[in-house]
Amino acid sequence: MFVFEYFGRYEYKWIDYLVRPLASTITGVGLFFLIILPIFDRTSRWNTLTRFLILGILGIFYAIVFILILHLFPILFYEKSSDYKESIFAFFVADFHNVLKNYLFQIAVLFVFEYILKETNSIKKQKNLEIELNQTKLQLLKSQLQPHFLFNALNSVVAEIDTRPDKAQDMLIDISDILRITLESDFMEPVTLEEELYIIEKYLSIEKNRYEDQLIYEINVSDGTMGLKVPKLILQAIVENSIKHGFRGIEKSLTVRIEACTEQKVVYIKNNGAKLNQKSTYRTGLTNVMERLKIFTGQENAFKIYQDDQWVVNKISLK
Repeated sequence: MFVFEYFGRYEYKWIDYLVRPLASTITGVGLFFLIILPIFDRTSRWNTLTRFLILGILGIFYAIVFILILHLFPILFYEKSSDYKESIFAFFVADFHNVLKNYLFQIAVLFVFEYILKETNSIKKQKNLEIELNQTKLQLLKSQLQPHFLFNALNSVVAEIDTRPDKAQDMLIDISDILRITLESDFMEPVTLEEELYIIEKYLSIEKNRYEDQLIYEINVSDGTMGLKVPKLILQAIVENSIKHGFRGIEKSLTVRIEACTEQKVVYIKNNGAKLNQKSTYRTGLTNVMERLKIFTGQENAFKIYQDDQWVVNKISLK
């Protein structure tokens, strides 16, 4: 009743409508940036119980300081009355809990913001670690892939250098072209299927010079699929594996066929050579293919190899 009687007999002036709201805003913003925010940030590294205790004490201190500062304006702008002390007491009783609730709301907002910031930083950190890990894996796979390819390609040249030196020379030119493309470009960046097939044709040309009529290759890829993005040299390892294991134990010619489907984003590498041996399905070359496609697509089953009638099918899903 005392509070209502006080405000009932009080005559409001323009200062109540202009100065007090302005002073309240300036005081609140000032205390937030000068006291609340620095202390909240400093206590972020403390344990939870200590932090809540400090912030609780800070809340009481904040409310008292806020009200005391706000009452400097009446002292400056109002004429002192006989009941001035009573008015201050009434203001404390009426507004203390409101200021405290305002403080708690600000703290709650800061906690929410802090939580969101921590989660965002955690997600970014995790993604950066995944990117670094994937780059490390790709560099390791590249270090395994290049010597493996070079060793096999040079073996093909050695097999021809005495009997057919002209063909051996052509094969060396193709090998140098493949190595130049491999070394000059970023292994981590994907290439178009068209660029990948250019390398594959170079490689198949090397093997064609070696096996002549025993090796037949077909590339049945429409212009619409040439823009598909694939990991660099991903097809070379599969084609190499198809030729190597396709010729094993057979006397007939070997056909290697490359096909692509735009709608499903799938590339097929098929050969009609030796039947698939499940015990030796995934050797080093194909294991690298699986790992690289897993990184590239984010899928566990991006690469499959299976027997389809007389064809051994290597399926690459790029979705």
